[in-house]
Amino acid sequence: MTTTSQTEAGTEAGGTQAVALQLSELVLKTARYDDMAVFYAHVLGHGPFYERTPDPDAPPRPAGMPERAVDVRLGFFRITDAPHSQVFALFGVESLSETEPSGPGLHHFQFGVSTLGDLISQHEHMGSIGVRPHRAANHGQATSFYYRDPDRNIVEFSCPNFATFEEEVAFMSGPVFAANPSGLELDPDRFAARYRAGDPELLRLDNRAVAL
Repeated sequence: MTTTSQTEAGTEAGGTQAVALQLSELVLKTARYDDMAVFYAHVLGHGPFYERTPDPDAPPRPAGMPERAVDVRLGFFRITDAPHSQVFALFGVESLSETEPSGPGLHHFQFGVSTLGDLISQHEHMGSIGVRPHRAANHGQATSFYYRDPDRNIVEFSCPNFATFEEEVAFMSGPVFAANPSGLELDPDRFAARYRAGDPELLRLDNRAVAL
């Protein structure tokens, strides 16, 4: 195994530099949600701090769109709060075949960043090598840009929209998040441009200027 310093690794294409990241969320998709939830509650020593079952009358997800929080049964488990929050989650996808090797497994993983500025800088850093997000969203409690690696795994970069974890959980427990945990789908380039322009309404969930 070889290692490269952060300075050496972050100043290649376009003169950009990678921002400091933390691995903050891991999501598995499964056709056996109940069994998985019991198992991981035992592993972690506690159950999920948030669970949701989708509305059976909700419209189907758009064609080509990967599973979103609004589409699936889900549970979020806290791993640690300090110095940064870490979360493990399950997405219950009943259509998965237990005999299909490419079915159950990793849904996506998340690198957390501290500020919107870091999120935009990372977006620009990825763009410097021609890698673009396949999705971006203001979920309400956080803003996220989603990419695919060369193996097509989904890699999320996300920053909190609230100053504290308590505020985040309070929002996730409220009616706005319950009605739409996916939030506002974003045009990543317009979102980045409006951030650079200092848009004071940037994080409003009804900000159509940055919506997809």
